[in-house]
Amino acid sequence: MFVAHLIENIAERYLDLVDDLDDEIDELEDKVGSSPTKEVGRRLRELRRDLREIRRTLTPTRDAVHKVLDGRIGLDDEHDHDDVEDLFPRDVEIAFGDAYDKLLRATEALESSRDSLAGVRDYLQGTIANDQNEVVKRLTVIASLLLVPTFIVGLYGQNFRHMPELHWAWGYWWSWGLIIVTTLAQLAFFRWKRWI
Repeated sequence: MFVAHLIENIAERYLDLVDDLDDEIDELEDKVGSSPTKEVGRRLRELRRDLREIRRTLTPTRDAVHKVLDGRIGLDDEHDHDDVEDLFPRDVEIAFGDAYDKLLRATEALESSRDSLAGVRDYLQGTIANDQNEVVKRLTVIASLLLVPTFIVGLYGQNFRHMPELHWAWGYWWSWGLIIVTTLAQLAFFRWKRWI
């Protein structure tokens, strides 16, 4: 009877452990948008490792209790399976049954925690992808802002005979005005698109 109560106590501890793990997963999910990505990623890896360790011990414990309930365990080789039913009194079998139910619930809750943790990982990866998209968008804006002035300067630099300042007194200022106007137009467009 002592062993049955011990197993039942262990099963309750597993349930408490999985509940605590669920709480930590919920806290981690709340931190995804507000905490640094490296910190969240580190904690995610720690929780995944903890989850694997719990499953590594929970599953064999559950299977051992299931063997006791199925009557597949004996004291020694001299006992055959017919005598196993008489091995434990009814109240001990009930206690093992309760422990097995709790271990089974803990296993199912652990699988649910694993799914929740995978969801947090996906959420984190989505957040990282969005951040990268914002960086790429800003780099594209910078490249676009530099593209038009570079084109204007390159066009006049390659066509030396057609440079505005050679044939027109205001040509140099015309080139600068064109560069400034096109850059301001691009800035206005990007701000209108909410890219900057």
